Amino acid sequence: MPNYIRTRATGGTYFFTLVTAQRRPVFRSPVAVDCLRRAYRHIARQYPFTTEAIVILPDHLHVLWTLPDGDADYPLRLQLLKSRATRELRCVGVRDAVWQRRYWEHYVRDGNDFRRHMDYIAYNPVKHGLVSVPWYWPHGSFRRLVSLGYYPRSWGSSEPLTTRGMELE
Repeated sequence: MPNYIRTRATGGTYFFTLVTAQRRPVFRSPVAVDCLRRAYRHIARQYPFTTEAIVILPDHLHVLWTLPDGDADYPLRLQLLKSRATRELRCVGVRDAVWQRRYWEHYVRDGNDFRRHMDYIAYNPVKHGLVSVPWYWPHGSFRRLVSLGYYPRSWGSSEPLTTRGMELE
């Protein structure tokens, strides 16, 4: 078995990818997404962190977290999140294994690295063919980031966004 060495910087910012077991689309339904959100909020209350960005796709999720000063224990948070989400999903009838055993972790080293990972998270639903622009994906932080001024609504599109024939910008 490989011996994984992970960076653990107190107060650091990290990018994580958590993938469902066998890439099953566990989070294709809003009910399953709500289960994950409940678990996420529970863990964030127990072991605080700042969510810089997040996107939940049917078979995986990406998050960008900043841990509190003096704290580097993201493995505990991720373990508890996976466990709690699995219990929440059991309540709505999900019986199969939910998660792959491991996760991808990347320590964010500087502002450019941070922005690249923010953009990656924002664009991921488009990359996977789920929507044409990030604004249309409901299960992530993109709309909040737009409201905070990080992105314009039309980011990730060469066309103006429209809803029922009305331009959004």
